[in-house]
Amino acid sequence: MQQPAPITEPLDEHMKDVIVAVKRAVSSAIPHIKDDPQAVDRAIADCKEILDTVMEGNVSEWLS
Repeated sequence: MQQPAPITEPLDEHMKDVIVAVKRAVSSAIPHIKDDPQAVDRAIADCKEILDTVMEGNVSEWLS
């Protein structure tokens, strides 16, 4: 049976943290959709920044 690569566990933990960060940003904005568009815009910007970082794919930077 093959063993997972040594980077698998730390990468999984990092990606879980990313998902939690995106979820928090969205959750903080949802109650303010109608009354605070700036809060929603900040949350969208936060999500975009997080997802852009993931899409860059610089895994060694994330895990250092």
